[in-house]
Amino acid sequence: MKNRLDNNKKSLKKRYNKRRGILKNKALILCLTIFVIAISAVTFMYSQNAALDRQILSTKSKIDELTKTKMTLIGDLKGIKSQIEVADIASYKLGMIYPDGSQIVYIDTEDKDIKQDVNYNVFLSPIVSVLRSFNNN
Repeated sequence: MKNRLDNNKKSLKKRYNKRRGILKNKALILCLTIFVIAISAVTFMYSQNAALDRQILSTKSKIDELTKTKMTLIGDLKGIKSQIEVADIASYKLGMIYPDGSQIVYIDTEDKDIKQDVNYNVFLSPIVSVLRSFNNN
């Protein structure tokens, strides 16, 4: 019986020493932990870098598309702004024609000082009429 207990003790000690032997080498465990953390950090940074690259490419394609649209609109604008194009649209689509000499009307736009007549003023009209009578003589 004692022999069996000794064998059991020995086998338990071996198992314990094996487990303790791995844990005994703390430097190896520390190095492996740092290595795993470094690999996971590098993988994470690589995935972030790839996502940013995809975002840059999509933004560049949008910029190219907007540049093409801008060039198209600038060309359309030059066509609209040309005098010949405006004259054609006015005459054919809108039915506008140049006026004859009899259809032209000139308007004087100079500011003129409007002299107010004092005859319509109730208080000043008697005084003005007396003053006018002296000036006529």
